[in-house]
Amino acid sequence: MADAVYVMYMGGPDSIEAIEPFLYNLFTDRDIIDFKIGSFLQSKLARFIASRRSKKVAVEYEKMGGASPQLKIAESLFLKVSEIYKSQYGKELKVIFGMTYYKPYIEETYKELVLEEFEKVTVMTLYPQYSYTTSGVCFKRFYAQTFINPPKSNFNIIPFWHMNIGYNNCIINAINSAANRLNIATKESILFFSAHSLPEYTLEKGDLYLNQLKEQTKYIESIVKPYKSILAFQSKTGPMKWLGPAADETLYSLMDERRPVIVVPISFVSDHIETLIELDEQYIKNARELGMTVERVESLNDNEDFAKVMAEIIFES
Repeated sequence: MADAVYVMYMGGPDSIEAIEPFLYNLFTDRDIIDFKIGSFLQSKLARFIASRRSKKVAVEYEKMGGASPQLKIAESLFLKVSEIYKSQYGKELKVIFGMTYYKPYIEETYKELVLEEFEKVTVMTLYPQYSYTTSGVCFKRFYAQTFINPPKSNFNIIPFWHMNIGYNNCIINAINSAANRLNIATKESILFFSAHSLPEYTLEKGDLYLNQLKEQTKYIESIVKPYKSILAFQSKTGPMKWLGPAADETLYSLMDERRPVIVVPISFVSDHIETLIELDEQYIKNARELGMTVERVESLNDNEDFAKVMAEIIFES
């Protein structure tokens, strides 16, 4: 009997036309962003933001081929994962994806999970760190479906995996590769960890995200031993207070250090608009124009070693 893995993530628009509904779905979800104005008014505000913002970011999505590469990268990664799973552990692995804010939605693909019985079902997200605004949203939607239509098989939940040694070794290898491209030793560099920001009120609710980021970056720093290490945050939206310091301002402030900077997008495992556009085309490009030496690590994407790590995480769950 085969095993199965149900993989959840936020998803991304698969066309220019899909940007507005994707953004609307994102900004109406009060679990990820609560504007503190009630659900009805938030829905109205979300419609307004999505309409305006979709026109602005359409240009950026055009640069990425007219769509987010997130799902295609995940599909490529897990094709490798399933092949490794079979060759290494001798078992078939069925992979099913479920996304929160655009197709394929969790509410639709969950149905595939209950069509047949599996020896083991692993349920996880592609968020290494746990936040109730990211992984929590995914699991909330997954559990809602289990109440409606219970699966035939028992399932194992992996809520987070930020401290997996193999995964962190992949990041460390990417950092070393970036240092080699700069022709420097890592001890000469400033390690600049950039993570997606969250509203500050999430900390008041005991969210795990920030502490897990600090735990993971401290571990990586202990292995790489850079001259200096910094954690900053990108992608804030709206008027409320967000986790800081801001990635762009913090990066530019390092100009006076006169040291090479290696950027590590620590909360992202694959390329999408926040790495390819926000980091590469905006922050890093501007930093280089200021005369700074900046190199971003390659995202793990469908890296073979990363695929082996994911296969191991699933098998050992």
